[in-house]
Amino acid sequence: MREFKYRIFAVPVALLVAWLVARTGLRLAAGMLAMVLHESGHAITAWLTGRWAVPMPWVTMHGEERSWGIVVGLAAVICFVGFLAWRAERWGWVLAAGAALLVQVVFLTLPAEAAIVFGGDGGAMVLGTMLMATFYAPHESKLYKSWGLRWGLLAIGALSFVHVFLMWTGPYENLPFGEIEGVNLSDPSLLTEMYGWSVIQLVDRYVGLGRICLAALLALYLWGLVSAYLAIPRRDLERQSAVAIR
Repeated sequence: MREFKYRIFAVPVALLVAWLVARTGLRLAAGMLAMVLHESGHAITAWLTGRWAVPMPWVTMHGEERSWGIVVGLAAVICFVGFLAWRAERWGWVLAAGAALLVQVVFLTLPAEAAIVFGGDGGAMVLGTMLMATFYAPHESKLYKSWGLRWGLLAIGALSFVHVFLMWTGPYENLPFGEIEGVNLSDPSLLTEMYGWSVIQLVDRYVGLGRICLAALLALYLWGLVSAYLAIPRRDLERQSAVAIR
């Protein structure tokens, strides 16, 4: 019964608190968390397109040319993880490995440089959603058993996701166009000035990705409620009903 209550409130409350934080001075701390996921998003996108990449604070170094060694190596790692999951009959991980291979194939067909730039804030939203999704890890996993890890990843994911999503759903004048001192043009400026995206296309693509993430999170939330409810022992449900009647 306690787990069912956690699943009712955990994700909605985390998103609400993150939304409130985004309207206070604490949004700077959320921005630092989002920066980590932002640079990780650049790096992961680069790896998926076959480029080497090293994420660092506020900047990610990456190669300009595709390396088929990186392509094959990443595919081999994904297949190996899928094989281990299959041996252990962890079917969720098998599906995840298959999805990762499909994502790699799709990314190999995209314009790499623009995808890597977009993968900053885009990756921050996707990775933030994935961190929130770890709240629904299986009961036997370390993610579930470690209270601090389970709730900490939920909080980090919510703060990072909301920080980025609110920026792209807010006024255009708040978007980070311009030049980052000592680095390069900002991601929005690169996408519009170097890769020909219009501002409307830019915003629509980020907001669209954010909405897809929220839809996936909602589906997971509903599944989590149903699965937790079905796992409640019958006697607990009867006791709860009796208390409600009194």
